[in-house]
Amino acid sequence: MIIQWINRKIGRQLMASFYIVLTTLMISSLVVYTYTDTKLQETRLKLEDIRERSVRAGALWEEWQDLQFNMRGYALIGDQDIYQKMINQRKTIDEQTRWFEENAIYQQGKDYARSSRELYAYYFEAILPLIQSYVEAKSSGTVTESFLEGKTLTSLPLGKELLANGQIKLDASGNIDVLSEINKSELALGGYRDFLEDWSDKTSRQLEQEIQTTQLIWLSNIIVLVGVLIFFVYPFIRKITAELLSLVKNSQRLAGGEDMKHVKISGRKDEIGVLALSFNQMASSISDNKQHLLAKNEELQAQQEELQAQQEELQAQQQELEEALELTIRNEQHLQYRNDLTETLATREALTAYPEIIEKLIAITDSEIGALVFVDEGSAYSIVTHGMTEELSERLLGSDLSLLKRAESLKKAVHSSKQVASDHPLPYPYYMYETAVPIFDPASEEAIAFIYLVRYRDQFTNEQMRDIMSFSRQLSLSLLRMRLFDEMNREKTKTERILDSIREAVIYIEPGKDEVFVNRPLYDLFPELQYGTTKNETLQGCLNTIRAVVDEPEIFARYMEGILRGEVPKDSLQFSIHQQVVFIQFYVETIEVEGIRKGTMLVLRDVTKETEMDRLKSELVSTVSHELRTPLSSIYGFTELMLNRKMDLSKQDKYLKTIHSETERLSNLVNDFLDVQRMEARIQSYQKGLLDLQPLLEETTQFYAASTTNHTITFRSLTDACPLIEADEEKMKQLMNNLLNNAVKYSPFGGNIEVVLEADHHHVQFAVRDEGIGIPKSALAKLFDKFYRVDNSDSRKIGGTGLGLAICKEIVEGHDGEITVESVEKQGSTFTVKLPQSVQEYMVVSDGLDMSEK
Repeated sequence: MIIQWINRKIGRQLMASFYIVLTTLMISSLVVYTYTDTKLQETRLKLEDIRERSVRAGALWEEWQDLQFNMRGYALIGDQDIYQKMINQRKTIDEQTRWFEENAIYQQGKDYARSSRELYAYYFEAILPLIQSYVEAKSSGTVTESFLEGKTLTSLPLGKELLANGQIKLDASGNIDVLSEINKSELALGGYRDFLEDWSDKTSRQLEQEIQTTQLIWLSNIIVLVGVLIFFVYPFIRKITAELLSLVKNSQRLAGGEDMKHVKISGRKDEIGVLALSFNQMASSISDNKQHLLAKNEELQAQQEELQAQQEELQAQQQELEEALELTIRNEQHLQYRNDLTETLATREALTAYPEIIEKLIAITDSEIGALVFVDEGSAYSIVTHGMTEELSERLLGSDLSLLKRAESLKKAVHSSKQVASDHPLPYPYYMYETAVPIFDPASEEAIAFIYLVRYRDQFTNEQMRDIMSFSRQLSLSLLRMRLFDEMNREKTKTERILDSIREAVIYIEPGKDEVFVNRPLYDLFPELQYGTTKNETLQGCLNTIRAVVDEPEIFARYMEGILRGEVPKDSLQFSIHQQVVFIQFYVETIEVEGIRKGTMLVLRDVTKETEMDRLKSELVSTVSHELRTPLSSIYGFTELMLNRKMDLSKQDKYLKTIHSETERLSNLVNDFLDVQRMEARIQSYQKGLLDLQPLLEETTQFYAASTTNHTITFRSLTDACPLIEADEEKMKQLMNNLLNNAVKYSPFGGNIEVVLEADHHHVQFAVRDEGIGIPKSALAKLFDKFYRVDNSDSRKIGGTGLGLAICKEIVEGHDGEITVESVEKQGSTFTVKLPQSVQEYMVVSDGLDMSEK
């Protein structure tokens, strides 16, 4: 029914032919596009896989190189941190090697994975244990060499065992052959990289072949289209023309007087069929009545003229169809260029895309040359050109009369035309038509770029100008997106620097993401987190490193599990690390934007000083309450006895002496506390003057020697005449009393106590040595801290405030001196005080020496 309906009109037949051609063109274009896109995606995935394998192979080799360097350093200095780093590298190398073993596709990848695994086994099962054995031998003194000798390794028990088992081999010099294994792995790596490069080249060539195939398919489509025109449209038009010519010839024969009875026109139902029917009727009528035919001759001539007009109309329609086909092909090409431009602007974010953009824009607008001019900061220009000479570019940017300056001042698109001189690349004088279109920032209405195009044939059409204006708006969005991207990067950098300036350590996490953001103080708080390593950029790696140094990892793990489930603890967590060396307060803050939770901020604050202060306050209260209670109890008890009981004078005298002794002890305690308070407030004052230490030390030594029967206290001077020092005599007595009192107190079983004085040209030094219980090495660093007392059973029995040595240190430092201690447990301690000589004394001695020399 449809075919019959079409056949009734010639116009319908022509339109049907046009639709068939258009449908064929669209289907073929869709097939070519689908095929090309599929092949490009497959090739991109292959190239990405090749790049990933190459990067992983390079990273694995760098790990091997770093491992060799660390192994040499470990063998040289025996640092356990380097050994631990090698253990960590072992895990990384194992994971990377396992990746190649699991993901190897071709034989070269499998060979490289096998070579790396053999090198892994050789290093970590043979070489590393042997180096560790060598370091232990050096530590124990078995090996005394300064530099590693290969033969020394084979002489070790483990080296002999490994050599006997065939796990290691020797080279021609008798050293362990390591280079052959490394060279074998490096050779496998080189072969694998060459294979990847060949594979990449092969993929690229395959892509080129696919593009050539696409071109062949497109050429085939054109051939199919030409075939449709030749075998369908052209026969159709030729048939119509032939039938019309047949009617014309028959008409001419009929007009010539021939007897035409019937004309066959292949059963057409359209206008030609109607015309043939009319012609047959006319011929029959003429055949029956020639006289009537002659009467109708003029009418037939008119009909002939009408047929000729119809023929001319058909020819005009044919020409219009050919022009429409040409326009369709040209529009399709322009549409492809527009799609390419849109995709480029939507996917690229760098200036590397702009040469391609201006090239396609020139093709769309049928221009010869052009440029994209960008307005940089400070009203400077940067330009991307196509087909323009440097002279033309400089004239466009530098001349105040250039079209670009006019467009910038008028803030709209401008045009111009001028005759080109004969020295132009074209071999004849020509007119050059220019246009400059500004690209505006919608927010500020300021020009941020310009489009500059030139044609040599004719002016730009309205359609081409609409294309240019449409593209200018797209380019504006692209430039603004790039600016926004740069601004976001600057804001991100500023945020990172702000967080790095915060003293508290910060870990920022987002729900569902394993990546984390940390600031610099976190690396200061946890040196185990190596800055810039990949595992520290993941949440699990960061938490595992922190948990490894936490003293109570179970509590820390439970606290973190709640946070990772999305819970926000109301209370903070305080924990310690490195065996209570550092105390940390851990609390959580949520980050919300417009009421929506975007992430969680984990804050870790170092509260070691606050914790230490709390401990000192507690110890102060405990010490004060304990040390003051003892003398007060004695005073209170003996006073009550004397008030409530009658006793003879000897007992009263004894009790009064005890009360006086405890009162003096209480006064000394209060003075110590006041001294500590003055030290903390930095208001301690000294009444300094020239002082000879020798008499003061002798007097104090004799006093303590007379007050004890369990100790032998002696004084010894190693200098004939002790130089003078500038000091406060009372404070020096307090210093000596505290040192001797400690020597007696911490020598509960008696023994020798010796005070030794010596001097040089600049300093006076005295030492107090005892044979007491000694001080542990772990306590020496804090021995002079306020309220610090050695925590062992012997010192706890003796008691004390923990202020004496702190006061001694303050007195010595107040006299520009230094105090040190040396001690061995169960053997005794030596406290050494070094004080500067008086400047006046030194000048006198120097003058005397000069005079004697003269």
